[in-house]
Amino acid sequence: MSVIDLEADPPRAIDHITVGDGPEGLAISPDGKLAVVPLLQGSAPPFANKWFFHEKGAIAILKIEGKKVSLAGTVETGRFPEGVGFSRDGKHLFVGDLADNQISVFKVGGHHPDPGGENRSSGLSGFAADAGALAGRALV
Repeated sequence: MSVIDLEADPPRAIDHITVGDGPEGLAISPDGKLAVVPLLQGSAPPFANKWFFHEKGAIAILKIEGKKVSLAGTVETGRFPEGVGFSRDGKHLFVGDLADNQISVFKVGGHHPDPGGENRSSGLSGFAADAGALAGRALV
């Protein structure tokens, strides 16, 4: 991931952060203090016999402090996470796990999503997630 300073003239990359294997999208919390990146990690069933295969995907958690962005950690999620989005109040994170046909729901506290949330089978594959403008609903 690259941090771009949009106030610079011209805008330019001011930092780079290694987040993990196969980053797929990005969501920034409503308060702007946290970003989450889904990591594929070769977790799709067609990769089961490959050296890079992992049983689960993950999300990388980035802490944002002004123009400083740092990796705060990673949390395991379902297989092949493709979509991620925060609730409007920033208290929940939704991850669309494509290969599991489910939505992983995480509680967010401080600078870290809590994996003690729940998984909900959607019967659909999530490619993107957004709950920011919706009252009581999430689109995945």
